[in-house]
Amino acid sequence: MIDFHAHTNMSYCAESCITPETYSKLVKTNPDVDAIYITDHGMAVYFPSDVAWSWSYMTDSRIFDAQKDWGNKRLDAHLANIARFKDDGIHSGLEVEMMHDGRLTIDDPFRDKVEILIGSVHYLPIDIEEEKKKILKEWKKHTINLLNTGISILGHPFRWISSQIEVDRKIIREIVKEAKKTGVAMELNGHHVVPTDIGMLQECVEQGVPVAIGTDAHAMGEIGDFSYHIEIIGAAGLKMTDIKMFTPKAPSKTGKDV
Repeated sequence: MIDFHAHTNMSYCAESCITPETYSKLVKTNPDVDAIYITDHGMAVYFPSDVAWSWSYMTDSRIFDAQKDWGNKRLDAHLANIARFKDDGIHSGLEVEMMHDGRLTIDDPFRDKVEILIGSVHYLPIDIEEEKKKILKEWKKHTINLLNTGISILGHPFRWISSQIEVDRKIIREIVKEAKKTGVAMELNGHHVVPTDIGMLQECVEQGVPVAIGTDAHAMGEIGDFSYHIEIIGAAGLKMTDIKMFTPKAPSKTGKDV
């Protein structure tokens, strides 16, 4: 199994003991784990903790511009550290947010330096007291725009909206269809139980959309644990062979995908 979503202590919400070396040892000792993509949070790379958790950059991207050089140095060092374990099956990525102006929380020149980009919704500047229809409309608009930013994977696609409203099969089908249009994989994420996961898997199989398996590990006990994924695949009435698994595109010599 390949884990396309895992965190180290670069992410503020991960245990401090988790490093790229932790994952290198896991791949070497666990025959069930073929490779791991380290995808720390862009917000943790580019912002100090207090700024990151304020989410203020989501509505004012000038904050990102002010932090860009600081974040680029941190990301450059982080990627160099990950690269030391390339031969062990450890790969680089980043989990990013989309700000109000459509930019991601990664400086554009670094897009070609990471092997995958996960676009996720952790926060939206929406008044949760608003009508459910308005919340859904704003989330759908944000998510569809995010799918068109060049990301590789839509991370935990329905986690945020499921915490606000009940998500029916029609909504799932619509987002999976948009993912197919943009060539983005949908993630089956093991960090939280989300009621849409079974329907999402079934829709991905029906529409031929790739699925990326991600533990989204933040704690030692979560690394290399695919039990949730196996359970949900079975609950959806599927086998691994029924699912079109996500395969990253190989970077060319120019740094562009081929």
